[in-house]
Parts: sequence; C-alpha cells; structure tokens
Amino acid sequence: MSDQVAAEAAIPARGVSRENELMLVIAREFQVPVTRVWSALTDPDQAPAWWGPRGFHVPRESIDADLEIGGLYRACMIQDATGQEHWWSGVHTDIEPPNLFVFTHAWDKLDGTRGFETEVAFELVEIDGGTRMTFRQGPFDTLENRDGQGQGWRESFDRLAEHLRRGA
Repeated sequence: MSDQVAAEAAIPARGVSRENELMLVIAREFQVPVTRVWSALTDPDQAPAWWGPRGFHVPRESIDADLEIGGLYRACMIQDATGQEHWWSGVHTDIEPPNLFVFTHAWDKLDGTRGFETEVAFELVEIDGGTRMTFRQGPFDTLENRDGQGQGWRESFDRLAEHLRRGA
C-alpha cells in the first residue's frame, strides 16, 4: 500500500470518529442458553475446540488463565501448516457472569515485549431461549490490523457455533 493510499484510508467517513472507525464489532446469535455460551468463552478446557481461525489450533497446555478481575492470561495459537507460534496475553478487567467478559489483548512480539494493546468485550444477552453475543475489540492502531483481527475472530466464531451445536 502506498503512503498516499494509507493516509487516505486513515481518514474516517463523515460523521464517524477515528476511534469508532478503529473498533471491531461482531454480533452473533446462538441457539443455546447464555450459560452455555458463557462456559465456552471462559472455560480453558473448551477453548481448543474453537479458539483461532481455521488452519490454526490452540493447545490446552498453552493456556494459562486466572479468571478473576485483574487476573492474567496467556495462550499460544499455532499455525497448522508451518508450526509458527503466535502468543498473546492480557488482563481480565471485568467479569459479570454470564453476561459480560472484558479483557485486554496484545500479541507478544518475538523479543518478548507486548504489541499494541486493545480491549476485548463479550456481551451476552438471552433472546428467545438462545443467546445474542456482541463482541467488541479496539480501538486498533490501524484499519489493517482491525480487519485482520476481524477475519480471525469471524472464523473463530464459526468454530464456536460448531462447538456449541456439538453440545459443548
């Protein structure tokens, strides 16, 4: 991408703030009770069944999570084709079972430092015996990073839907 195109892409549409433009919002509905979705989101034993886009996996032994406000977490997503490891970590900042789960998120760099940090929030609402999940992440540092994360999360949520249908 040229510098001119990058600069133009960074200009928000009329009426949309730069911060809002850098937010990722995904809504999904699942035909299972909110408690089942909550469990899938917060139980490290269920995470390997759905965390990561297709072509990646998260080994259970890589997940270290302290599920309390202020608790730290860290996990590793491995690309199946190459074996390349992608570590990420953060802090749980708000936990209100079974409706709200909020934490920070940053990819770990090869030198051991943390990359750009975003906030992730899952809101779960019961609807007609099912669950509406609203996912928010951001603000991102670039639209490219927002869109890349969005692709990965959408595939993860497809896998989450499959996991829930299997009767997790």
